[in-house]
Amino acid sequence: MKRHRKRRNQWAWFFTGIMFLFLVWTILFYGEDAKENSKVNTGREPVNEKTAKESAAENKEQPSYLEDIDDIETGTVLNPARIDLTQVSRYFTVNEINDNILQYINGKSYVKNDNIRLDELRYLKLLHYNYDHEIQVGELIVNAKIAEDCREVFQELFGEEYEIESMYLVDKFWTGDSVDSDTNSIEHNNTSAFNYRIVPNTDRLSNHAAGFAIDVNPMQNPYVKYNSDGSFAKYYKDMEKYTDRAQKKKHMISHDDVCFQIFEKHGFTWGGDWNSSKDYQHFEKTAANE
Repeated sequence: MKRHRKRRNQWAWFFTGIMFLFLVWTILFYGEDAKENSKVNTGREPVNEKTAKESAAENKEQPSYLEDIDDIETGTVLNPARIDLTQVSRYFTVNEINDNILQYINGKSYVKNDNIRLDELRYLKLLHYNYDHEIQVGELIVNAKIAEDCREVFQELFGEEYEIESMYLVDKFWTGDSVDSDTNSIEHNNTSAFNYRIVPNTDRLSNHAAGFAIDVNPMQNPYVKYNSDGSFAKYYKDMEKYTDRAQKKKHMISHDDVCFQIFEKHGFTWGGDWNSSKDYQHFEKTAANE
């Protein structure tokens, strides 16, 4: 009897082991099947919860594109992620002189005169890369006849990531006199255009007075004219550092420079090609050479 009972116990343990192994196999099999069904039903791998939260946070922080820069203050540095490079022309606009701009320039760069009317001028709002290679908001006033050319020029310069240190109306540097204010603007390396003034040391109106001329990065591209004794006819701060054009320092304009090439393509002439003097900052285009 004891031998039979022992044998029955052995068989019981054997069948119990078999059932345990079957149960483990069933759990593993149907568990894998459930995972596969999850992939089929959702069409994707199960998402890690932490990764999903991080992705949502990143998407929330992504800034939207600027529609325009009309209400953004000149000189503001922008986040490049907010610039829609597929529609960059929206950030380069030409407008008539409104009351706010007139209030800012009246009695300074603009005075009532017999040579240029207010309705013959246009205000440009645009973008440029500064010397830190940041995207910055700029502005110019030019003659209406060349406004579209100027808009295209500066849009192309932006596309080339050409650096312009600053671009404010000359009125930001006003000293009370149009010629001295121009000097102040130059010595702040400011790129500007319209300023109702004469050519220094003459009684002749500059092409800037009609908005037909633009001075680009004037510190590195000075106006150079010598007196008979070899002194400068008009001196600007640090200009002697840039009179030797063979140096080809950064931001110095030459025929090889993309700035010259783009202005020339749009019909502008360059002061660096003048004979009796050199004005390396200066590009102009009048109605006569359109």
